[in-house]
Amino acid sequence: MSTRCRIGIENKDGTITSIYCHHDGYLEGVGEILVNHYKAEEKIRKLMELGDMSSLGTEPVENLRGWENPGYGTTDWMKAYKELRPENQCIIYKTRGEDCPAKIHNSIEEYQKYSRDCWGEYAYLFKDGEWFVLEYDDTELKSVKDYL
Repeated sequence: MSTRCRIGIENKDGTITSIYCHHDGYLEGVGEILVNHYKAEEKIRKLMELGDMSSLGTEPVENLRGWENPGYGTTDWMKAYKELRPENQCIIYKTRGEDCPAKIHNSIEEYQKYSRDCWGEYAYLFKDGEWFVLEYDDTELKSVKDYL
């Protein structure tokens, strides 16, 4: 099972640019990576340029080997996976030939609805220099730092 989420940034005009992340969307996963490693708007914008992804790394860098099959189901599977996916790299869908660019949403409500429609359990938003989160049925933004 995966914990799906969206990662977004509020634009100057009030719209939100966001991408989908398939794995580890919970607060101790994606939430912690965002708070600890994506503090600058420029870095977050680079992340948005990567488009939708399977896994978030600590840097907005594409892992070109991330879709190789490391012998799933074997005893050495986890070791091989970790070697193929260094923690600092993102595994993005563009690498396997899919066109999944960032989406633009006109409001927080629209952003959250889009996240839920993609089975997202969390919708992260960088706004006013801070990371916030909306859990699936939340109606107000909460600071990610308050959870960690």
